[in-house]
Amino acid sequence: MERPRGVGEALAEIARRGHTGPWATVGLRVEPGARGSGPVFTYETELGALPHGFHQAVEETVLATLRSGPRGLAVTDCRVVLTRSGFIGPLSTAGDFRAVTPGVLLRALERAGTRVYEPYHAFEAEVPVDALAPVTARLAAFGAELEGTTGGRRSWLISGALAARHVPAVQRELPGLTHGEGVWTSSPSGDRPVRSDVPEAGGQRSVRT
Repeated sequence: MERPRGVGEALAEIARRGHTGPWATVGLRVEPGARGSGPVFTYETELGALPHGFHQAVEETVLATLRSGPRGLAVTDCRVVLTRSGFIGPLSTAGDFRAVTPGVLLRALERAGTRVYEPYHAFEAEVPVDALAPVTARLAAFGAELEGTTGGRRSWLISGALAARHVPAVQRELPGLTHGEGVWTSSPSGDRPVRSDVPEAGGQRSVRT
């Protein structure tokens, strides 16, 4: 998913002369929202400044466009504010507002900037003493954030957080690293920004964000 980094605004306006359509003025501001709030649409324009059908067309188009942001991922935890609006009575249609809104929103998102996030798992790995070093080294190679190690003469418990996309690869490698004596447990634990310095499961490096 994507979240906005900052605030961005964009505007498409009906020209005073020589305008050939679409017949819609739409100004939008994108700003970060509270974590977990999802996408929220609101407005600063005066209530009733647009006919209900036009206002609904803008809101529905904003929410639909946010399902695929600048990087092709859903944009969430953001506020999209309708800052300006206008129409020409005999000419404007809801279709004009549906046509104009996506471009305005994407420009506003580009100006705000977005960051890509991915789901993480909290994990615990119980491994034999002689496997501690190779297992922690492999976890580090996959970008795991190690939070602690505890143990004694026979086994050690490693805890931390790991991007969910790397969990299957670690699970496949753990038996070989621990001679079949390792135990792995993990569960979803929120999301974090995608890192650019971690190899993909297939060996390629992830794209920079």
